Amino acid sequence: MTPPEPLSAAAAEAAWNSYVAAWNSRQGATLVAALAPGATYVDPMLPGPLSGEALAGYVDALAASTPDLALVSDELTIDRSRLWASWHMTGTWTGPLPGLPEPTGAGWEIRGVDVVALGAEGLTEIVGYFDSGAFLRSLGLSVTVAPPD
Repeated sequence: MTPPEPLSAAAAEAAWNSYVAAWNSRQGATLVAALAPGATYVDPMLPGPLSGEALAGYVDALAASTPDLALVSDELTIDRSRLWASWHMTGTWTGPLPGLPEPTGAGWEIRGVDVVALGAEGLTEIVGYFDSGAFLRSLGLSVTVAPPD
């Protein structure tokens, strides 16, 4: 059996742009639909990779807490099986976020990089990197390092 052809650079860029647009729609189901079937997503705020309904729920919760959430793609590099994207995300924390105290109303901005695996059907794995401590401080929270309970 011949392995599937990788995405062309143009198709990979289009898939990435659909993913960014899906974040900006603030609809979890739209974001999941923008990914290849079974695709996973993980970032520093998560205990492990999410996919499907769990990923949709994560996006919906973040969007509910930050109704003006906006993702901007800054730079993109693509090869045959990977895509690297630098980005920044902004918003105003006005709604609850699981595991955090009441919203402060603070505006926030984070900058990060996603490393994305490409498959024949699009984006198959997204690993996001950003400074989670800086994100929490931008929400007006203090960050304390402590051993787990």
